[in-house]
Amino acid sequence: MTIWLAILATVSGCAAALLLYLASPQQQWRAAGPWPSRHGWWPGTLLALVSLVAAMQVVAKMEAVFAWSVLLMFVWSIAPFIGAWRARSRAGGKS
Repeated sequence: MTIWLAILATVSGCAAALLLYLASPQQQWRAAGPWPSRHGWWPGTLLALVSLVAAMQVVAKMEAVFAWSVLLMFVWSIAPFIGAWRARSRAGGKS
């Protein structure tokens, strides 16, 4: 049961970070702009809380908060680079 909670915490944390990134007006993943256009932070926030609660069931509270925040920061650090790569691919790869 613990492994499933750890997987749930990791997957929902990554999905939360990506959804919160997609809700940002400065994101470059979608050419059409942020998704969804209104109240886009709700799904990401809900998944982030699910991730935190699941992590707290696996390890102690302090360690769970630390691991959760590191996971979110890691995904938020990688997401802009993926967005820049996608924007360059849409432009035809020209410098």
